[in-house]
Amino acid sequence: MERKEKTWKIVATVLAIVGAALLIVTLVLRLTGKDVTVLTYPIIGVVILFLIADEMARMTRRRIEKEEAEREKAEHPEANVPEPTLPPEAFDFETTSADEKEP
Repeated sequence: MERKEKTWKIVATVLAIVGAALLIVTLVLRLTGKDVTVLTYPIIGVVILFLIADEMARMTRRRIEKEEAEREKAEHPEANVPEPTLPPEAFDFETTSADEKEP
């Protein structure tokens, strides 16, 4: 599974570099006075592909972490005992008129 995550991270990095290169080309063409509307679709496409690759890498990482947590839980069940919680009545305080000060 880690190999898939690494692959998606590499793809996202390559797409980020391509996007940055397109932005630099756009800036240089803009400074020289050329028309840059032709580069809008490739930039949008690269950004969308980058976002997809980044999300795939994150989904893979979350799946790996979830599987590791389940494996840890199965190996050490005594470590996963939840801490006791206080009942909600423990925090009900009655206020008296002496406690309430009016300006």
